[in-house]
Amino acid sequence: MRLVIAAAAVFALLGSSVQAAGPSPEVKAEARTLFSKIIGFKTQEGSGQVPALARYLADQLKTAGFKDSEIEIVPLGETAGLIVRYPGKPGSTKPPVILMAHMDVVAASREDWGGRDPYVLTEENGVFIGRGVVDNKYGVLNITQTFMRLRREGFVPDRDLILAFTGDEETTGKTAVVLAAKLKGAAYAMNSDAGGGFRGGGNEKASYALQVAEKTYATYELTALNSGGHSSAPRPDNAIYDLAAALTRISAYRFEARWNPVTLESFRLTAPSLEGELGKAMARFAANPNDKAALAELDKSWVSNELRTTCVATMLRGGHAENALPVAATATINCRIFPGQTIAEVQATLLKVADDSRLQIKTIGEPLESDVSVPPEELRAALARVLAVRAPGVVATPYMEAGATDGLYYRSAGIPTLGVGGLFMSQGIDYNIHGNNERLPVAQFDDGLDHFYLLLKALTGGE
Repeated sequence: MRLVIAAAAVFALLGSSVQAAGPSPEVKAEARTLFSKIIGFKTQEGSGQVPALARYLADQLKTAGFKDSEIEIVPLGETAGLIVRYPGKPGSTKPPVILMAHMDVVAASREDWGGRDPYVLTEENGVFIGRGVVDNKYGVLNITQTFMRLRREGFVPDRDLILAFTGDEETTGKTAVVLAAKLKGAAYAMNSDAGGGFRGGGNEKASYALQVAEKTYATYELTALNSGGHSSAPRPDNAIYDLAAALTRISAYRFEARWNPVTLESFRLTAPSLEGELGKAMARFAANPNDKAALAELDKSWVSNELRTTCVATMLRGGHAENALPVAATATINCRIFPGQTIAEVQATLLKVADDSRLQIKTIGEPLESDVSVPPEELRAALARVLAVRAPGVVATPYMEAGATDGLYYRSAGIPTLGVGGLFMSQGIDYNIHGNNERLPVAQFDDGLDHFYLLLKALTGGE
C-alpha cells in the first residue's frame, strides 16, 4: 500500500476565513424541532421505522425547494436508504461530493433507561437525552438542515452535492453497499459519523480529528470437533477443553505493530497535546517507528489499538446434552484489522496461534477490506477555514478509526471517505453512546449546527 500524506503545513489556517457569528435563533429553533421529530422515529433493528424517517426527511427537504426528481428512497427489506441530489452549476465538470449519515440506531428500551422513553427527545439541565442524539441522528439533522438552508438561500454549489443516508449501519451495513454502488464516480464522501473536535479541560488545547481510515471489521468462528461419548466416561480429548485451550493462547497473542504515514502524522500532531510519558513516546515513535522503547510505552495505553490488528472472543456455544461429551464447541472471534493486512492473513494467524490441527476456522459473512483515504487538498483547505471560525488555531489531525462505520463500504467501492463530524466534544461529559440515556449537551448541539453549512460554502465556492 502506498500513501502520501502532506505535512502539517497543508493543514495550516489560510489567510481568508469564513465569517460567521454562529447559528441564528431561527436556525436553532428549526434544528430543535427537526431533531425532536428525528429522534422520535424508533429506527432500531426490527422496528421497520427507517423508511418512515426517510419519508419524513424527504418531505422536509421538499418544503425547502427540492424536487421529487432529486429525491430517491431506496428500500431494502425492513430498512431503506435516502439519496438527495443537490444540483451544482450547469456545465460543471467536477465530480459530486457525498455527505453521509445513518438513520438507524442501537436498540434501546424504556426499562433500561429508567422509565424514560428513548425515542422522546428530553432536555434536562442543559442536556439532550435520547437514543441517537450523538450516534448518528445529530449527523442526520445537521446535513439535512444544511441542505435546506442552502437551497432556501438559492445557493448553487460548483458541483453536485449528494446526501446519502443509510439505514442499517449499526447492524449489517447492507444499505451502504447498495448506496455506494449507486454513487460510484463521486470524488469523495464526507462522513458525519466519524471525525470531530475535542475541547479538554485545564491546559489542554482544543483539537480536531479528520478520519482518513478505519480498521476492517471481520468475524470468524473457531470450532473444535470430537466424536463425543457418555459423560460417565470422560477422556482427555474434549471439544470444550480443546477450544478453551486454543482461546487461552489467542488471548495472550498480540499482533505485530503496524503503521502508515497517517499513523505517524497523527502521532506527530497529537503528541504535543499529551502530557507525561505517553506524549513523549508518541513523538519518538512518530520520528522513528522502530523505537522499541517508545512502542513499549505506547502499548501500555489506548494507543496500542491504533497500531495493531486486534481480535477478541465475543460468543461461545458448545455441547448438545448435559450427560454427553461435547461433539463440538465454537467460539466467535471478532477482529478489527489494520489497513493493509488481509482478512485471510488474520484467519491464518488465528489458526496458527490456536496451535491445534484438529480445529477448524471460517469467516462469517462477507467482510470487506478498507484502505486509507488521502484527504483532498481542497477539503483540507475548506476545513481549515471552518476551524478558523469554530476553533481558532486548531489544525485537523488525520487519524485511523479503531472501529468501523459506513465509510468502510464506500472505501471498498472506490470512493475515498473522510470523517468530518461537526461535534466538538468535551472532557468530563459522559455521552454514553450506544448505552442507556445517551446524551448531548445542548450548547454543543447548537455549536455544531453551522459546521456543514460553512464547510459546503467553503468547499463549493461560497463567500
